[in-house]
Amino acid sequence: MSDDWGHSLERLRTFQEAYRLPVTDIRTQAPAQALHSLRETASNAPANYRPYLEEAIDCYEAGAHRGAVLMVWAATIEHIYSVIEARPSGFKLFEAENLKRFENSKSYKRLTKKNDLLYVNDASFFLLCEDAGVFNKNARSILDDALKTRNRCGHPTGVVVGREEVVIFIERLINNFIGGQMIDWN
Repeated sequence: MSDDWGHSLERLRTFQEAYRLPVTDIRTQAPAQALHSLRETASNAPANYRPYLEEAIDCYEAGAHRGAVLMVWAATIEHIYSVIEARPSGFKLFEAENLKRFENSKSYKRLTKKNDLLYVNDASFFLLCEDAGVFNKNARSILDDALKTRNRCGHPTGVVVGREEVVIFIERLINNFIGGQMIDWN
């Protein structure tokens, strides 16, 4: 055990004793508790993205943290696509905003159905979601930050993501997007 780790563990024990919290070994306790919200969400998720969440659980339990990030990301994006698809006239409103923002762009593509969204990069998609009122600027900011983590995990960057970082990533997306807290088109 390194001196830094030993010092951190001792500070944790002091804090827990001061507040009458049990001292536990966070290296073995955290995984079971961390997966609770993910398991619950996966069991209640619609069929179109449930497999992504189930695979995220498998990845997380196997220590494949980058894979867990990618699967939760895929589930989140699929959920947002589904929100747009489910709204009456959702694609008409979305295309109107797309036209306003990107009509003069050489990468402009008409968006009339769910599969068309696959041709829009994530950052542009988030801007369109904000423009169309799917979610607000704060939600877009959370997704922009999560996209950076997703990109570091999905490309050969050499990044190593730890268990706690993955837990934060998972909970942030589930609580705010899949759970619907930051989706205004409910």
